[in-house]
Parts: sequence; structure tokens; C-alpha cells
Amino acid sequence: MAQFAIAEPAITAGPSQAPGFRLGYRPELDGLRGISILLVFVHHFYHRFLPGGFLGVDIFFVLSGFLITSLLLQEWDRKCSISLRNFYIRRALRLMPALLALVLVLGVFAFIFLSGNSAGKTYQGIWLALSYVSNWLYAFDYASAENPLGITWSLAIEEQFYLLWPLILRLVLRSGISRRGLLYVLTLSVAGVVLYRSLLLNLGASITRLYYASDTRADALLIGCLIAILLAVDPFPKNRKFEFCIKLFAAVAFVFLAFMALRSTWIDLVLYQAMLFTIIPLSAAVILLVLIKWPPRTAVRALRFAPLVWIGRVSYGLYLWHWPVRWFVYGRQTLPTSIAQLLAAVFLSLALTTLSYYFIEKPFLRLKHRFS
Repeated sequence: MAQFAIAEPAITAGPSQAPGFRLGYRPELDGLRGISILLVFVHHFYHRFLPGGFLGVDIFFVLSGFLITSLLLQEWDRKCSISLRNFYIRRALRLMPALLALVLVLGVFAFIFLSGNSAGKTYQGIWLALSYVSNWLYAFDYASAENPLGITWSLAIEEQFYLLWPLILRLVLRSGISRRGLLYVLTLSVAGVVLYRSLLLNLGASITRLYYASDTRADALLIGCLIAILLAVDPFPKNRKFEFCIKLFAAVAFVFLAFMALRSTWIDLVLYQAMLFTIIPLSAAVILLVLIKWPPRTAVRALRFAPLVWIGRVSYGLYLWHWPVRWFVYGRQTLPTSIAQLLAAVFLSLALTTLSYYFIEKPFLRLKHRFS
């Protein structure tokens, strides 16, 4: 999921010195993030109910690409430059404290209470998570994602994106390429990922190769970047007919995503054969675009529902903690053996997430304004 290194809400600092799209903080995006993490959460705790809940990670990828690109463009508009140093410090303050706290707790837990294979899997998960290349090791079967931190493969993809994209974007903007030109380049890049993934599949690549690797999952992140550039360029017709059509398209996209969440599984070949792994983030992107550009009152009101917004704000910690909790509470089982076991796992996940957010994440988030 995404984040998961999850991008925090964008908060603009100071007046704009150049015209352009200004994101600001929008609670409905936290609500959308909340839906994304709940899809993953329910999928992992009771996959029979939401076999396709893993698609919440793709929504997170789209959100991350969009939010990060919007922030970088806003910085460029203000200063005609992008500080890579400040960007990486902000990312570290957002992501590292919670992850380090998690691996410390798991390491101590394994040392005191575990032994043999269980302890070994925990230690393996820790170094894989901290390496930020675990997704590649899983993709080529050099390691197994069956460990208490296996879920951090998506964090690895996002960290690699955070490392490369700001540098690429700064070089592109410095070169003088227009944002419309960048829009075309991103569109071609998304199409290139689709063709490349199809080629790998035809050459016999495994599902794990296609699912975990950064090169075959880059389209979701790039689509998020594309939405940010689209809003900056604003090429949309200013008429009600177009607005009605795009809102109708977003409604269809919502129904499609709901259907996929209820019916698909990550090992379905059709996801890779029929371009669905690109259509899914495109659907999320259309919904995101409508929420930003033509926000429907009912949808915005629903997404601003306070508990959902809170879930979105703590989603990074919830993503980190829920998988190791499930791992140790469920044991070898993929489903809970009782309602009590399910409730215990849910309660423990939320409790640890709350502690992580208020006592670890928020104190470090307060430091971020120094590097804005």
C-alpha cells in the first residue's frame, strides 16, 4: 500500500508567487486514503469477504504519485527550484520513525518470546523491510514475503519512487520542457509499462515477478503524477456537459473498483492479461480528479466523515502494524478460528496504530515545517 509509505496531506505554506493549481489540505483525500487502508485491512483479516481488497494498495500508489508531484510542482512555482535535501528529510521524518519503532518492537519480541523458525522469519522480515528492496527479492524468488513484515514490499516500491521521481522532475523542469510536454511523456510512460508487463507475461514471467517488482507496478504511481500535471495544466473544457460526463465516468469507475474488490484475487491472470492492473489505478485517478476539480457534495460529505478521516490519517501506522498482528494472532491460519480471535486482532492493530501515531509519528511530523 502503499505509502505503503503514505504521503501526508499537502499543506501550503505562504502565498503563491506563481499561478497554478494549489492543493492545500483536503479532508476528503484522507477519507479516500481511509477507504484504501480499510480495503487492505479487511482483505488481510478476512479475505473471503474482500478477496480483491489488495487493490487498496494501487489506490495508495495513485494518491502518493499525485500528492508528491503536487507538492513538488507547488515548490517549483514558489521558488523555481526543488530542494531534494528538504524533500528527503521530510520523507524520512514521515516514514522512518514508525517503521523503526515497529522493527524494534518486533525484534525485542522475537528475542524474548520466539525461537527457531518463527524468530528467523521475524529477523528476516526486519532486514528485508529496512533494505527497501524487498519487493525485488520477492519478485525474483530470492526471499519469501511470508514473514511478519512481508507487507512492506509496497513501502519499498514507494521509497524507490521517492528517491528517483523528485530528481527526475527537477531535471525535467530545469530543462525547460513544458508541463504539457511532461504530460505527454508521462502518458507514453504509462503505456510503456503496460506493454512491458504484457511482454513479460508472454515471455513466461511469474505472477510474483509481475506483482512485486517496481517496473511492473510503476503505472499506478505514474498515473498519480499524471493527475497532478493535468490539474496544473488544466486543459479541461469549461462546460457543464463535460463535467457531467466526467462525473458519470467516475461513478462507473467507483462501481468497477467495488466489483473488483469483491471478486478479484491477485493471482488472477486476467489482471495482467486484460490491462486491469492499469485500468484499476486509472479508475482511482478519475475519482481523484473529480474530487479535486468538480467535487460532488454527497461524495465529499461522505469522505469527510470524521472516523473515516481519522483512519486515513493513521493509515500508515495501521498498514505497518496490522500485518504482524495478524501474523502472530492467526498463526498458520489464513482465516480467524473464532470471532474472538478476529476481534482481538482488530483491537490490537488499532491500539498499536493509535500509540504509534500519537506518540511516535506526530512528534516527528511537527518537525517537518522546518524543511518546507
